[in-house]
Amino acid sequence: MDNSSIESLKLVRSTNQDLLNFFNDSYISKLEQVQSLKTEEFELKAKIDQLIKTLDVYSFKTSTGHNVFSPFSANTTSQQEKATQIELQLKELQDIQSTLKLQIKEEEEETDLLKRRITSLSTSNRHLDDLLSEVTEEVSTIQEETTETEDSEDKPEDNINHGINILKLQQHEKKMLAEKIQSDITDVLDANSHKLEVLSWLIRSDINRAKVTLEELTTSTSKLADQVDELANSLVNEVDSDEPVWTLLEKLFQNYKDEHPECGISYDINCTDYAINIPDIVSTHLVLIIQELMNNVFMHSNANKVNIKIYLSSRLIDVYINDNGVGIDSNYSSNSPWYSGLHKISEIIYLLGGTFKIDGDIVSGTNVRFTFPL
Repeated sequence: MDNSSIESLKLVRSTNQDLLNFFNDSYISKLEQVQSLKTEEFELKAKIDQLIKTLDVYSFKTSTGHNVFSPFSANTTSQQEKATQIELQLKELQDIQSTLKLQIKEEEEETDLLKRRITSLSTSNRHLDDLLSEVTEEVSTIQEETTETEDSEDKPEDNINHGINILKLQQHEKKMLAEKIQSDITDVLDANSHKLEVLSWLIRSDINRAKVTLEELTTSTSKLADQVDELANSLVNEVDSDEPVWTLLEKLFQNYKDEHPECGISYDINCTDYAINIPDIVSTHLVLIIQELMNNVFMHSNANKVNIKIYLSSRLIDVYINDNGVGIDSNYSSNSPWYSGLHKISEIIYLLGGTFKIDGDIVSGTNVRFTFPL
């Protein structure tokens, strides 16, 4: 398969995604229509039930007998006329109810059809992604020189954009770290300093209160030490290099299963060669990227099923994550803050020379796929 065939596959993938976005929007709109009709049906049923109760008051059990529960005189013909009017209103509302039920049924059938189309397109997209990944890996060696030549003119501008994004993210992280130091450490040190001044006075005036203040200082200092350790670990941001990355990932997913028993988490880690040497920095960022993506699932998706597939080889790392949650905005890259976790992931994968794709809808959930070479 040559480069033009790959581009054709990408075009099909892009067209599929456009169709998926269209059907997804239609599906959501149709769901809203169905819900509106069901609300209307509910209100109509309440009116019908009320009319039936009112009719019972005005109705007669027989042509000569009077409803013993009716407060009206059995000789008053106006009550029969009133009952007739109510029966006509009831018949009219029941006809409207029948029409409404039929309309709801038709709308639900259209909704089911849209759902099947969305599911088919989502499945098609996943297969196309798999095919593109396999084909790209097979022809990557042949295309290396051609790709370098074709990209030579576009790379400077592209590098500048990514470089600016990376610098902005680094600056943002420094700012967040400074704020955390201010809130978690500096403020506590100031408070402890004040308590020490009080303690020096209490030692001479009230030894019992001095003991209480000293205990508070001891507890505060212990917590401060823990916060400093936490900050230091966040700055280092390393994983255990004594264990292979597939073992680290196994432990990571098992921890998520223990922390979120309400969510069904399935994973498959396929390593073609357990003797491969993956650099520590790559292992670290692979684990951090997957952690960020999994945390997003539990924070935003409202999913109860997550499926992870990871492929490790001497040539590349390929990761696919799917959840059955609420999906993701197709314009997330422009609508979400530039410092969001997904933007950071995108830039890290760019630095590793890889690709990052994310899409989803309300039916198939969110699909994330990223690949980078080794």
